[in-house]
Parts: sequence; structure tokens; C-alpha cells
Amino acid sequence: MAKNELDLEAEQFLDRVSANVVNARKAKGFSQLQLATEMGYKSASYLGRIEIRSDGQHFHLAQLYKIAKILQIDIADLLKTH
Repeated sequence: MAKNELDLEAEQFLDRVSANVVNARKAKGFSQLQLATEMGYKSASYLGRIEIRSDGQHFHLAQLYKIAKILQIDIADLLKTH
């Protein structure tokens, strides 16, 4: 089943959000492990898979909320598309 244009746009949005998380994390000097630990995960592997969108994984709103709080940024910065 082919994806329609709206599905493709949604996938691109999720890709952008992941890129925004990576950029914000690096700008604040956090490793994947540091951020994952602060979020309550025991390893960086789960966070890493989400950052690269492995198997279509993506960040959920609660995760984005935690990331924004930990990195002390506005959650809107993680949702920007440009």
C-alpha cells in the first residue's frame, strides 16, 4: 500500500523532530546516555533508535516534554519544521 502525500508529510515531520532533538541535545552538551539517563532509561540504545527513527520509531509527546525540561528549552523548538 502506497503512502499518500499526508502520510509522507507526517513522516518528514517526525524526521525533523528527531533531528531537532539531536541538534538540541548536542547544543546543550548532552550525550545520548546522559539524556537517556535523565529521562529514566538505563541505556542510550532506546533513545538512539528513536533519534535515527529506526523501524519507524518516533518521540512521543511525553518524551518531548521531558527532553525540553531536561535541556531547558521550549518544547516548540523541538517541533519546528524549518
